[in-house]
Order: sequence, then structure tokens, then C-alpha cells
Amino acid sequence: MSTVFISYRREITAGEARALFNELLEKLGKNSVFMDVDSIALGRDFRGALQKILESCDLMLVLIGKDWADVKDEEGRPRLQNPGDFVRLEIEAALKRDIVVTPILVQGAHMPAPEQLPAEIRDLVYRNGFELSHNRWESDFAEMIRRLNLDIAEESTGVEQPASTVAAPDASVAPAAQPTIPGRQFFRVTRRQALGGAALTAAGAGAIIAAPSIRRFLSKPSLRNIAFDVATVDSKGVRNPPEKYTAAVFTEVLGSTAGLDMVSIPEGSFTMGSPVDEPERQGNEGPQHHVTLAPFFISASPVTQAQWSAAILAHPDQIRRNLDPNSSFFKGIDLPVESITWNQAEEFCLRLTAITGRAYRLPSEAEWEYACRAGTMGPFHFGPTITPELANYCGTGGAVRGESDGKSVASDVYGGQRYKSGAYGEGPIGVFRGKTTPPGTFPPNRFGLSDMHGNVWEYCLDKSSANYSDIPVDGSANLSGPYDSQRILRGGSWSHNPAICRSAYRDSIAPDFSGWQGRIGLRVVCTV
Repeated sequence: MSTVFISYRREITAGEARALFNELLEKLGKNSVFMDVDSIALGRDFRGALQKILESCDLMLVLIGKDWADVKDEEGRPRLQNPGDFVRLEIEAALKRDIVVTPILVQGAHMPAPEQLPAEIRDLVYRNGFELSHNRWESDFAEMIRRLNLDIAEESTGVEQPASTVAAPDASVAPAAQPTIPGRQFFRVTRRQALGGAALTAAGAGAIIAAPSIRRFLSKPSLRNIAFDVATVDSKGVRNPPEKYTAAVFTEVLGSTAGLDMVSIPEGSFTMGSPVDEPERQGNEGPQHHVTLAPFFISASPVTQAQWSAAILAHPDQIRRNLDPNSSFFKGIDLPVESITWNQAEEFCLRLTAITGRAYRLPSEAEWEYACRAGTMGPFHFGPTITPELANYCGTGGAVRGESDGKSVASDVYGGQRYKSGAYGEGPIGVFRGKTTPPGTFPPNRFGLSDMHGNVWEYCLDKSSANYSDIPVDGSANLSGPYDSQRILRGGSWSHNPAICRSAYRDSIAPDFSGWQGRIGLRVVCTV
């Protein structure tokens, strides 16, 4: 019976490693697969422990995902160049023993070039590898088993719970004849569940979902921390020194070319609405009130056309209504999806839920504003005014500019309010780009969210209300009224005056109307 060691990089192939582990466990038996350095007892030198475990293995599978050779540590250095990196140590030990070391290419990755690897593991690139595609997981896995000449064990149907999760000092590494994984639960998992787990936790944005309409094996998502600079301005629009922030993110895999980054938003309280003295304030932005919210995840940017079409292709069957994968007026896979109705945005969330097993939905209005403000209280999350270096809006004057269906919609009046200047407050006159821009073009807010001001309007779950006099204060959506009531829009767009793009500005639209072309998109929320 062969004993298999799975080497993987958590940042990019944690999901695939777990799915492969579960599959091999079913095929080879409970004591035939080792995957995780976490199974080594605390306090033990993992270099020596890995060496002993590897001495009992006769096959190593090295999972190589996108950018595997280029993953960097906190100081920006390639991890593989660190002699103490555990992935490097695993591969180096296996190559020295000259056991079968097979690169397994996932996420559409290619074999690294020899010069990308340190000399100690450079021979890896000359080992015959195997491509394991999520789209062909079942057939690829069977072919991999056949080509590796792995013995096939009877499938286990039970669950084994080891007696203790703490190994004795002299048992941190299993005996050579029967390597075990202390503290693990072994579950019999179907291929569909295993593949779903891979798609669920894969950190790489390019990982591929297995098949339409699959529901993933649920687990906590694999979070990673990102660091970024936040831009702020003074009342005249002059940039302040950048501020450093971090956020926790997981990537929801949508298709062969798309992943949806979901940002963790902490629980907290804030004052919703605008103060009476805020310039260009509208009556429906008050009264200000205190809202307390539970934690949630929200997409880092408006949903892009690549993400939209990938989810539709992954789940082509309608749940409530049909969706067009190419609905947008401005074409570009990295541009926000737009020209969609609230009903279509709801359908997208339903299909995301069916694909992922998580409850996806549109944000409540309170969640949206809390996420937009990110701890700030002013008109914009970057300060008291706005500049064209910070957002995509109409900064040349008037309420709205541009065309729809070949006709001009330019006007100085919007929502009963007249707008003249393209500046806000004491800030500068801006520009009019006349189109959407790719998410990430402008700096994020303190939560790590981009395009909360301008670019495209974003739907909320709430039904329209004249003001905040009788709405929930727990962060939930206001759903009182007929089903076909107008739904809330937030954030403004590329064609609107900066005052309309403020954190507190509220608009609404009928749920079956997509508005002027190219202006309305969506951002999604989930809880885990």
C-alpha cells in the first residue's frame, strides 16, 4: 500500500489540497495520506518531524497553483527562497530520498521555470507532472490514480475520531509503518462535496468551479490578510499622507476565470444618515440614528462582468428569472456589470447561493452605509470633499451627464434638486470620464472596499422609504410595503454630480427597471 504526502501552499491551494486529501482517503484508507504540518505536535521541530514522516512515504504530490513560485512573506521576499520554508523543506527532503515526486498543476497553473526555484528543489521542474482540472475532476483524479499505480482500498463509510488531540512527546510523528494524523477527524466525503470544498476555500482567484448547480461542502472560508494604503483629503481636496490598513478577505470561486473577493466587515455601531448642515443634504437622509450591526462579508468592489458571467455559466438554469451573461452597456470583463434590474441582481444572489452553499444577498441599506463610511462621519469616506483622483463621477457641473439609448440625459436637476458646480464643498472642479472604470482604479476605504463613491449605483435589499423615521436599527433591511415597491440605490455613478455620490445619498428605482444605460450595478453580502 502506497503512502502519500501532499505538499501544498495554504495561500493558494488549501481547498484543492483538502479535496484531494478526502478523495485519497476514500481510495487508500485512513493511514495512507499525510497532508498538514498542523498535525505535528506543538513545540516539536517541524523540520525533523517532516523528515521522519517523509521517510515513511513513498509518494509526494506537490500542488502547484497560480503564482506558486512567487508567493511572498510579510517582508516581500519569495517564500521558497527561505531555507526554513516548510514547503521547500518538504520538497527538498523528498527529492533527496528520490521517491516519486509528482507536481500536480491546478487552477490552470504552469510548471515553474528552473530559475524561479532555489537550487535545492530545482529538480522538481524535471519531474513529470499532472494537470488536475476542476472541470474534469472525477476523470482527472481517476487517471491520476491509474498513472501513479496507487492501490485502491475499499471505501470507508465511517468516521474515526482519535482519542486525543495532543500527541505524547515521543509520538509527535507516527511510526514509520503507519503514519497517522493526530487530532484529525476523517470523514467519508463524496466527490461532489470534496470538489465543492476545493472551490470553497481556494484562495487563488483563478480557481475553477466543478460543474453547474453544485452545492459546496460547507466550512469556514480560508481568510487571508491584505494590506493597503488609504487616501484622505482636506476640505480643499489636498491629499494627506497615506494611511496603512489591513483587512481579512476570502475568495469565492465563481468560474474558470473569476473569483469574488469578500471582505470581512467587523461588528460595530455607527450613526446612519447625514447631519442637517451637510452640504447638498436631502430630506430622506434623516433623521440621523444609531445602528448596531453584526459582522458580515461584502464584496471588495462592485461585481464585475467577468464575475457576473462566470456565475451565470456555472448555474445557467434560472431560479426565478433568466439572466443575460452579457447585459452590460460598457463592455469589458474587468468593468462593473451594469444595466441590470434589482430583480436580476436578486437572481444573481440566488444563483451564488446555489453554487456556493452560502447565503448571498444584496446588502441592507444600513450595511451598505456602514461599509462605505468605514468609521468616518463626513460626506465621503476619504474626507469632506472629492477629487477625480479618488472616484469616478461627473465633476464638470450639472446633476447628470451622458446618454442613454442614444439620447442625452444631461440635466442640472436630479431628484428635484438643482446642481451647478462639479465641485463639492471647497474642493476642486473634477472631470467627466463618461464611462465606467475597472474596480481598483481608485484607493479603497479603511475596510478595503473600492468604488463606494461613484462608478456605478449599487442596489440594496431595502424598499424605498421617505426618511428614517420608522426603519430597523439592527442593520436589517426595511422590507415593509408591497413586493414591487421601489428599491434603494446607493453610491452614485460616473455620470452624476459628486453630491449625489456622498455616503448618505439615497435614491430608489422600480425593481424591474434597469435605469439609464451603464449606470446601475451591484455589490453582494454574505454571512458565514
